[in-house]
Amino acid sequence: MLDDAMTALAAEGSTAVVQAAGTEAWRDVRGPVARWFGRGDPAREQAELARLDRTDAHLKGVEGEVGRRLRGEEQISWRTRFEIALDDLDDGVRRALGDGLRELVRELRSVLARGAPTVGHLTASGPGGQAVLGSVVNHGSPVNIGEMHGDLWLDRPSPPDPAEG
Repeated sequence: MLDDAMTALAAEGSTAVVQAAGTEAWRDVRGPVARWFGRGDPAREQAELARLDRTDAHLKGVEGEVGRRLRGEEQISWRTRFEIALDDLDDGVRRALGDGLRELVRELRSVLARGAPTVGHLTASGPGGQAVLGSVVNHGSPVNIGEMHGDLWLDRPSPPDPAEG
């Protein structure tokens, strides 16, 4: 079973893959991800490239509610793939592969940031005011948005697994 840090890394990797799919960043993302999964096996790497390209084709040009649904499905799929790749290993190999995934996620974030739109002005005022460029995770606090450009996804956290208490 994966610890929380490895599960979070799998989630970050899947998020980066799905964010890049269908964008200009894709060509810089697909190779490093395929190499991570391939672990030096050229046949496995080619299979991953094909799988990644199917994801890219699946998400290219899809927007709105359908796009959000498809991206959510792909994110779950890739998160599961990353988790399985990490879970089926002994601790030493898992740590090494986890370190590789951590580096991959840093690289993917950098690639995605290069292609992201830039903001010239961020302002926050008042106690607790925040200006954010990127993502925000809010756990139960009220949110007041004065101006926003881009998508807003509101969702409740998943209920805990009954086996975990």
